[in-house]
Amino acid sequence: MKKTLHGLLTLFMVLVVQLAFAQEKLITGTVIDEEGLPLPGVNVIEKGTSNGVQTDFDGNYSIRVEEGSVIVFSYVGFTKQEKTVGSSNTINVTLAVDAAALDEVVVVGYGTRDKTDVVGSVAQVSGEVLQDRPAANIMDAMQGQVAGLQIFTSSGEPNAVPSIRLRGVGSLGAGSTPLILLDGFQVSAEIFTRLNPNDIEDITVLKDASETAIYGSRAANGVVIITTKGGRKEQEPSINVGVQHGFSEIANKDYFESLMNTEQFSNFRVATGQISRENMDAILAENNADTQWYKYYYKDDAPTTQINVSASGGSEKTRYFISGGYFEQEGLAYRSDFNRYNLRSNLTTEINDWLSAGLNIGFAYSTDQENPYGSNSTNRGLGLLAQPYYSPINPETGNRYEGVIPGWNRYDPVYLAEKNPFDRNRFQINPSGYIELNPIKGLTLRSAVGLNAFDERTTLRRLPSYLGSLNNGSSEERFRRDKQITVSNTASYSFSVADVHNVTVFAGHEYQDYDFEDFRGLSTGQTDDRLIMLGQGPNNRDVVQSMSEWSLESYFGRFEYNFDKKYYANFTLRQDGSSRFGRDNREATFWAVGARWTAKKEAFLADVEWLDDLVIRANVGTSGNSDIGNYNSYALVGTNQYQGQTGWYLASPGNPALQWESQRSASVGVEVSLIDRVRLGVEYYDRLTEDMLIDVPYPFTSGFSEVTENTGSLKNYGFDVSLEVDVLRGNDFKVTPYVAFNYNQNKVTELFQGRDYWIIPNTGVSWVVGEPVSYFYPVFAGVNPENGDAQWYLPNENPDEIVYNREDPNAVTNQFNTAALQQNTGIDRYPPLNGGFGLNADYKGFYFQTHFAFSVGKNLINNDRYFFENPNQFPGFNQTTRVLDYWQEPGDQTLFPRADVQFTQFDSRLIEDASFLRMKTLTIGYNLPSSLLDNTGFMKGAKVYLTGRNLLTWTDYLGPDPEVDSNIGLGTNPNTKQFTFGIDLQF
Repeated sequence: MKKTLHGLLTLFMVLVVQLAFAQEKLITGTVIDEEGLPLPGVNVIEKGTSNGVQTDFDGNYSIRVEEGSVIVFSYVGFTKQEKTVGSSNTINVTLAVDAAALDEVVVVGYGTRDKTDVVGSVAQVSGEVLQDRPAANIMDAMQGQVAGLQIFTSSGEPNAVPSIRLRGVGSLGAGSTPLILLDGFQVSAEIFTRLNPNDIEDITVLKDASETAIYGSRAANGVVIITTKGGRKEQEPSINVGVQHGFSEIANKDYFESLMNTEQFSNFRVATGQISRENMDAILAENNADTQWYKYYYKDDAPTTQINVSASGGSEKTRYFISGGYFEQEGLAYRSDFNRYNLRSNLTTEINDWLSAGLNIGFAYSTDQENPYGSNSTNRGLGLLAQPYYSPINPETGNRYEGVIPGWNRYDPVYLAEKNPFDRNRFQINPSGYIELNPIKGLTLRSAVGLNAFDERTTLRRLPSYLGSLNNGSSEERFRRDKQITVSNTASYSFSVADVHNVTVFAGHEYQDYDFEDFRGLSTGQTDDRLIMLGQGPNNRDVVQSMSEWSLESYFGRFEYNFDKKYYANFTLRQDGSSRFGRDNREATFWAVGARWTAKKEAFLADVEWLDDLVIRANVGTSGNSDIGNYNSYALVGTNQYQGQTGWYLASPGNPALQWESQRSASVGVEVSLIDRVRLGVEYYDRLTEDMLIDVPYPFTSGFSEVTENTGSLKNYGFDVSLEVDVLRGNDFKVTPYVAFNYNQNKVTELFQGRDYWIIPNTGVSWVVGEPVSYFYPVFAGVNPENGDAQWYLPNENPDEIVYNREDPNAVTNQFNTAALQQNTGIDRYPPLNGGFGLNADYKGFYFQTHFAFSVGKNLINNDRYFFENPNQFPGFNQTTRVLDYWQEPGDQTLFPRADVQFTQFDSRLIEDASFLRMKTLTIGYNLPSSLLDNTGFMKGAKVYLTGRNLLTWTDYLGPDPEVDSNIGLGTNPNTKQFTFGIDLQF
């Protein structure tokens, strides 16, 4: 009986299970758009449940559901579709464009807007462009991507902060860096090395007055907005893991391989009479190496590693994104590296129908070292002066010398780094949060607060065992804290009349407060490497402390109107008050007016099939600049010590009349899209900066060398061009080349004290009224072929006039005198043409991306050549092979004069064309097909890729690196090239 009952129960359970699972089936299919292109990342969810998946790169999906259930397909920018599961196991879906949702949303001043409603000039770069790049600096990947945005990296240090300018130099005295915002709140340019690039959704650049005026004085040089990622509504949890590893080397070795080898150098020394053949042979008998010294001052194959993990998702009300990242890059120079740890948590939620809130928190902890031996140091920057016949390798051990290198008499770079350790660590936090109310339809009230803060500690030591200061160590500790808090309250009201008159009124108040403090202590005299802290140093004990603060309060508003989304106009007004100016000059008001015409919507163009879109825009406005010291307007006192007592002295004269630098700009632009393949944008701009904040020179008899004043004016004008073409496009392939560039000219239109020109002391740079910012130097006239004399052009009575190209034989001299010969070289300080071009292509999971950046008309004083092309000034030191071209007999046409005179002076020869073309990135990758991943049961996507950075450089510049953004290059730590392999997984 029991066996019969047991058998019946077993049969009953089997039947129940079979009935339960008989209705469940595996549904597969592909989701495409209306053009037949696959859509990756589409949410495929069983309605009313949490059962869901996402489509892979090829638009494929598979999901287990019961027959009769409903599957919901949703994707941003497309209309949602629902499909009922029937007898078929395959459901293919074509999602249609949602005209209301597809309008691409871009970040603008204090909010977002549909791209089709933006009046001014806005450029947006997707975060995908920044990801998987083997550099700590996220803006490195932006170089040449946005027309008008110039980005240079002046050093190969892994922690190097880029220089950024938008549409030229906006001021001769105040700063020219754009306003940088992270999730809406101001940060410094150092943030570019502290962010995890995989956390970035996009970077938006606001270029013209109609878009920047809402930020007032801070936006005189444009605005760069960084937006971090967030989850999507009704998105299933997604986990991404990425790992990358690679190696670095010098980006361009031409300069480093231009030095003479042992044979050339020894013969040159003998031929020029520096040394006798007998003495030279005696040196070579004991030192017969042929050393390329850059291989010992710079590492090869320095490693780079990145690891990133993130999770994102969302429900109907809440979205989230959390991530962690690690980046490590070893510099090529010794005592040079950068390590960064990142954590981020972004959360937004709709509390109810009228209230929402969000909180973004970003943490970064970094440690770094910097090589200090640039400039005039023969311990790296000028290390190639080392004679090639000496060797850095100890023949007895086969290793580097642990101390001084015989013959060269300089410390081995590894020894120098170990005995003079440097460590800096920085903890940075960038939290921001908001609360938003929608009490009635169209009205949005928002309060937000953001913090940009960091603590930084630096330790510098000289070990007592260092031979350069034996038993006399030193220790220094520095601590710095920066904090900037921003609070904003805004109100926006939008309404429509008769469905064609659309109006938005926006108003707000913002307050910023910044404070900085630092202190440092130092001591010397430590005698034991194990006892090196401050307290162990009995001598030269000292402590220094400083602090600074400023604040800014602003009121602003904007009125926007459009008629039937065809004709647009906006008006912006902002008043800023800054603590940096005198009491009577703190407030200033700025404005902008902009207009846009969506011409394609006109009846006479609506039926033109080859014209997809045509937009014309124009604007004019004003802004200010207060990017100077915090106390330039104040007369300040300082303290000193005199006979054991504290004394007082007048430290700066101040200027209570100091006020805002003002800028007026206008632009007009056209955007056109043709045959569904070509997208072109052209924009012309003109801006004039007046009442510039300049440190005006004064006679030393006044007690001060300079006073900050409002004086002078500068004009910038030019145009931006961007072009993108889908050359090939099909269901499973696409090839799109693109180009973006800016042409800019600057002109000084007025100077202080009625001057026609001013030479900035010790820079070689001058300001000449009516001319671009230029170089002032003695102008080299060549070598006299009859006698081998070096010659220079005599300046005109007015040195600011360019006269060296005249053919007057009496207009030259062979007597060099810097003060008497300096004149306008006619060589521009800033490059007029900057940009980039590239190609994006993909085919059935394979993808190829390459991007080039270029600068044309870039000029740079190559100070290194003064050392490497001057054998008489620096006898016995190695030189470049160029010096072999020197005058020896009448009739010789040569680069350099005769051997018994100085080869090189500080003249126009050192001002070089530093134009360059650089392959910034080259990536080849493959997205694994879903057919392979489905078998895992948990992996949604996977890709593998190879990436190269700075792989090729074309330049005529003779120095280490043409990308240096300065008037002069000396001992530059060169940019690096990287080769990396990476893998990204999605679960």
